[in-house]
Amino acid sequence: MRTLLAVAAILAMPFAAAVADSPFVVRGVEIDARASNALEAQTQAMREGQVEAAYRLIARLTLPEDRAALGAIGADDAAGMIAGLQVENEQRSATRYLGELSVQFDPPSVRRFLRNSGVPFVEAQAHDTLVLPVLTTGSGALLWDDNPWLEAWQRSNAPHSLTPFRVPDAEASRYLIDASGAANFDLAALQGLAEAFQVSRVAVAIARGGEGGTRFDGAIYTFGPDGLQARDPISTIAVSGGYYTAINRFLESMEANWKRDAVVRGSGTQEMRVTVLYRNLGEWRRLQSAVAGASLVSDARLDALSRDGALMTLSYRGARGQLERVLDARGAVLVDDPQLGAVIRAR
Repeated sequence: MRTLLAVAAILAMPFAAAVADSPFVVRGVEIDARASNALEAQTQAMREGQVEAAYRLIARLTLPEDRAALGAIGADDAAGMIAGLQVENEQRSATRYLGELSVQFDPPSVRRFLRNSGVPFVEAQAHDTLVLPVLTTGSGALLWDDNPWLEAWQRSNAPHSLTPFRVPDAEASRYLIDASGAANFDLAALQGLAEAFQVSRVAVAIARGGEGGTRFDGAIYTFGPDGLQARDPISTIAVSGGYYTAINRFLESMEANWKRDAVVRGSGTQEMRVTVLYRNLGEWRRLQSAVAGASLVSDARLDALSRDGALMTLSYRGARGQLERVLDARGAVLVDDPQLGAVIRAR
């Protein structure tokens, strides 16, 4: 009865568009159940789908060796971590219910569940990376039009990954780079795209094949104020499945590398005194929000404030390098200054 009431209550909640890129959103969970009547079939399908979504989320946030000790996730455990649900492609009969479930999890509840279970986990995403999915065919390269590889990326869970990848708006981007430019790694065009969308990383993913088997490779370009900073090749991904299988394999490898560096072990906190530098009131508010809202920061105390700087004392979990990565992903850079000590400024 408790799970049934939880399902009914959550179905009434809106699936917030504001968390469209959150790692705490799991999409595309197929649900299908049969029972003696329609209501029981729906309740069973929703319960099983919530549990499956919880397992997928925890797999996203943790390393295999860490979650090996995690016991089974019950239906009540899963329901207690959920903030909202959405069902698409819904079908029902007198005895069957099926559809595709998207689940929005509540971050504090998920963190509490994992900490109580003693499972270390990653608490923050890496920077967004724009991805240009180029499909090579016998007649040439495809990018913005009639490109099923592009459509697969648009419909995938890539924006919700711990290492989020998102496809830029096609109508705006086609004037900045075309299929030929992307396939040939036109550096000036790639940098222009990064500047237009205010990101530092652009990936070119060049695929061949289709549903019978997909193979892709490419490169990820990192840009800074002075131009190209790094070019990292994408190791060839070859799968017997289709586009979604290839994308998921790639995301899993990217997430695994990020988790090795970013997973937080232990529950102890440490303090750091920092100077926050800013140029105007708006920038100060953005930096203050970035620091106070960082997942590793448990307390951000304001000690002093002036027209262009503030002194704060931070209590945080994890290592200094992990805090730097979390703040950087939120637009704040933590560095050491020879006179001021630890300094936070806008990226």
